[in-house]
Amino acid sequence: MYNYPLRGKEKGMPQSAPHSDTSNPPSLPTVIGQDMHILNPIFTRALQQHDSKILAAMATQQVEAGARALDLNLGTTAKNRLLTAWVVDTIQHAVDVPLFISSQVLKQPEILQDYRGKITINSVTAERSALISAMETAGAYQAQLVVLLVRPGLTPFTADERLQLAAEVLETAGKAAFPIKDLYLDPLFHLRPDPLTWQLSRGMPDVDSVLETISLLPQLAGTHLRTLVALSSASQFLPAEKRSALHCRLLPLLTAAGLDAVILNSHDKQLMEIVQKPEGSTLASPPPIRNIREKISPAAMHW
Repeated sequence: MYNYPLRGKEKGMPQSAPHSDTSNPPSLPTVIGQDMHILNPIFTRALQQHDSKILAAMATQQVEAGARALDLNLGTTAKNRLLTAWVVDTIQHAVDVPLFISSQVLKQPEILQDYRGKITINSVTAERSALISAMETAGAYQAQLVVLLVRPGLTPFTADERLQLAAEVLETAGKAAFPIKDLYLDPLFHLRPDPLTWQLSRGMPDVDSVLETISLLPQLAGTHLRTLVALSSASQFLPAEKRSALHCRLLPLLTAAGLDAVILNSHDKQLMEIVQKPEGSTLASPPPIRNIREKISPAAMHW
């Protein structure tokens, strides 16, 4: 339940690389608060009413709950895009944490120029021509970039398909002179579209292939590649009452695989207890590591 200060009738509204030695547990991923999204009715109303107090409260309460960065998605309408500078300024005056801002900001160089700190653009697909343009713009403003491992005509379901796309992204980064250290890869959770698989999965995503992708990505570049996922994308087809339980089961597995950042509901106390496990706590064992360089096309292995 959201817990933002509302007025009157509004008060009733719902609110690293893989580790083979489990004695040295993987570091915990950076928590990115998910609340400031156009699908959140409270956030939408704050935009419509130009209510800086609600925006500041949303930002502050997520940080107080344990978020170390905030996701910001105002949607694609021109009207909301005009509000981006005000929203960013309001949030930055309320809290001192990094912002992950939707890719519409690529069309707003004044925001990239004026942003205080290092901005992260979340996100673009792996479609080559659009990705080169995004990398060139992000690079010009020393911004970080989240790339989804998907492109038109290819929605990968296996780890090998995701890794092939990741190799293409790295090749594109090389051509655009975009530093890998400023890159996040999002392997995305998917459900196969065929009715039989849908019925058998009962709305559960392809968890194993995502975990394997995260654990194998460091082999592609011979260095650490940062990864990010949004837990809500794994549970979007589940009933609302089952989502938190899935998130709580997924997070230790993702952490063990080497996940670097996660977008989640920072108000979920059970989930945040998992996030805030002290160093040395028992986490799920990381998935087995296999050599994948021979599985990737030679052309994609040079960047």
